[in-house]
Amino acid sequence: MTHLSRGGDTRLTSSLITRATTPVRLHLGIDRLQLRDAIASRRAALAALETAMVAACEQEAARAAGPNVRIDDRTTWNRPMWDRYLAAAADHEPDYMPRMLRLLGEIDRFERIMALTVVPEAKAT
Repeated sequence: MTHLSRGGDTRLTSSLITRATTPVRLHLGIDRLQLRDAIASRRAALAALETAMVAACEQEAARAAGPNVRIDDRTTWNRPMWDRYLAAAADHEPDYMPRMLRLLGEIDRFERIMALTVVPEAKAT
């Protein structure tokens, strides 16, 4: 930006240039480490819910499994086993999905807040 002084000379307004080119740190009063911990704890809770839901579905699918079917090896599952598993997943969805969606939303919000906190870049020497 050019500034015209009373004498008619032009000079660059250094304060505006400095503000425009200097990386900024937004201070929102939030500790980045606390944000990372909050994100990590919610991801762990989400993983635990997913594991619990899968275990419940596998347990229901295994009820009428044949002798050649192994629960831990899905390549051995036959069509009826998969059908029971998917039916159990649909049955358990109201129990697990609201909590899982809430955790996903919280993780998303915390990650957006993390993105807002800009860390100043190191100056080149």
